[in-house]
Amino acid sequence: MWLKLVVSAVIVVSSFQLGSIYAGTFTERKKLLGELIVALQMFETEISYNATPLPLLLEKIGNRSNSDVSKLLLRTAYSLQENGSNSFMEAWNLAISSEGETSGLYKEDLELLRLLGSNLGNSDGVNQVKYLRILMEEVKRNYNKAIEEENKNLKLYRHLGLLTGVTIVIILF
Repeated sequence: MWLKLVVSAVIVVSSFQLGSIYAGTFTERKKLLGELIVALQMFETEISYNATPLPLLLEKIGNRSNSDVSKLLLRTAYSLQENGSNSFMEAWNLAISSEGETSGLYKEDLELLRLLGSNLGNSDGVNQVKYLRILMEEVKRNYNKAIEEENKNLKLYRHLGLLTGVTIVIILF
C-alpha cells in the first residue's frame, strides 16, 4: 500500500517536473530575446556616439551579463582578437554555430543573428545604425511572439505533465 503511494507520488511529481522543464523553454527564449534587444540597443548607442573597435565593443557589451547572448558576443570578440584575419562575419557565424545552436533561441532568431553578422562592420556608422534599428524591430516581433507562446503554453505543458503522471498512475494501479 505505502509502496504504491510512494511510487505514484514519484511518477506524478516527475512527470510534472518534465512538463515544467519543457514549459521553461518558452520562458528562456523570451528572456534571451529581451537580452538580445538590450544588446542591440547598446550596439546602436556605441556605434552612434563612440568609435569603439568592434572586438572591444563586443567584449564590453558581452561582459554586462552572463547569458547565452553574452557568451555569443564574447566568443565573437575572442575569435576576432585571437585570429585577426577573421572577418566579423566569419567570427560571428562561428560563434552562432558553437553558442547559438545550444541556446533557447529558435532557428528564425538565429537567422536574424546571422543577418546581423553579414551587415555589421561593412558600412559606415549611419547605415549600421539604420540596419540595427530594422533588425531590432524584427527581434521585437519575435519577442512579442515569444511572450504570446509563453502565455499560451506555460500552463499547458505544466498541466499536461501533471495529467500524464496521473494517467500513468491510473493505468498502473
